[in-house]
Amino acid sequence: MNTLQLTTDQNVSIDVELASVGQRLIAVLLDTIILFAYFLIMMFIISMLFASTFNLDQGMEQFQFFEILFTIIVYLPFLLYTPMMEYLTKGQTIGKMAMGIRVARMNGENASFKEYFTRWLFRPLEFCILNIFSFGFLLIIASAFFDTLIASISTKNQRIGDFMANTVIIRKRPQRIFSIRDVLAIKTNKNHEPTYPGVVRYTDDDMMLVKKTITRVEKYRNANTKALAIELATKISEDLKLPEVPKKKLQFLKTVLNDYIVLTR
Repeated sequence: MNTLQLTTDQNVSIDVELASVGQRLIAVLLDTIILFAYFLIMMFIISMLFASTFNLDQGMEQFQFFEILFTIIVYLPFLLYTPMMEYLTKGQTIGKMAMGIRVARMNGENASFKEYFTRWLFRPLEFCILNIFSFGFLLIIASAFFDTLIASISTKNQRIGDFMANTVIIRKRPQRIFSIRDVLAIKTNKNHEPTYPGVVRYTDDDMMLVKKTITRVEKYRNANTKALAIELATKISEDLKLPEVPKKKLQFLKTVLNDYIVLTR
């Protein structure tokens, strides 16, 4: 799993999971299938309309009308699918939704339309698909492979468009999702004596945050996760009206979590 440390506009450092090259490629393939399906369906509908309304006396005018109709209904949505979808859904296309990934700025915030558009300008795949009948499948495969190759050799899994727009693709859903069942499995009354009775003031959601913090600190031992543990331990100490914050912050958080489970279950 590849991770990236982002610094928000508030100077808060967070660790996020980067989308893998495989996830990005599958998302592109899903979007390609959707675009092809849309293209074929609309082509069929417009062709049927043209055939049913064709008049030899007005042939050229009708042809021009359907050419404009094709451009508006088929060509433009097909061409602008990626930047428009990403802008409207905050960094996702249908393929990205299916894979649980999204486009984000280097500070973790949602990108702007300008950044989505910049990424799109440097992506040759859509243009290749539009010219499929002229250039064939080899050009599409080659461009997709080139895109994937660039992303695979980048430390942040970025392709050329990401470099130019200063964006990354991150996982929208964490790879490890904890449930309250995971929390409940930690301790029972038989093997733990509560230390802080005041933890009953908290909710299950609060303890989920504590659990996630403990896991992150144990997995990513760096200054940022340490600062996160200190901040959370300090806040809980204040809530519990402790005379001082325990020196062993991580152990304190584990004790608080265990106490909560024992006292509320």
